[in-house]
Amino acid sequence: MSTTPHCPESALTIKASIPTPQHPDVVRISATNRTAKPCVIDRIPTVTFGDLDGAAEPDPPTESALYHLAPGSTAYATVRTVTGRPSPSARTVDFITVAADPSHRGHRFDATAIGAPPAGIRVWTPTTTWWRPTPA
Repeated sequence: MSTTPHCPESALTIKASIPTPQHPDVVRISATNRTAKPCVIDRIPTVTFGDLDGAAEPDPPTESALYHLAPGSTAYATVRTVTGRPSPSARTVDFITVAADPSHRGHRFDATAIGAPPAGIRVWTPTTTWWRPTPA
């Protein structure tokens, strides 16, 4: 069991963007510990889509565990909003919500603010990587 405290949501800066218009189904996210002390978040980011039920599933599949953030360090993850062949029942949403830990409310990002197409963010069986120490 870790003695490192959980990161309070207020201590984190959360960012999200679609890095290239050629891949509007890929969102890069990050969480930065703005404090002078280490803290922990869940190793799986919590990403939800508009008012749809559920969150992006971890890829590869895993159970919840702790991810340590040193003071001033940033964790990175990639979210695929459309995985596999999109179904005709794929949905489009106007925003996503990103949280570094499932106990957090998360930060809402409007589709246009992250660089999504004007029609919104398409969603079909979304997945997320685990947090990692580099954006690569």
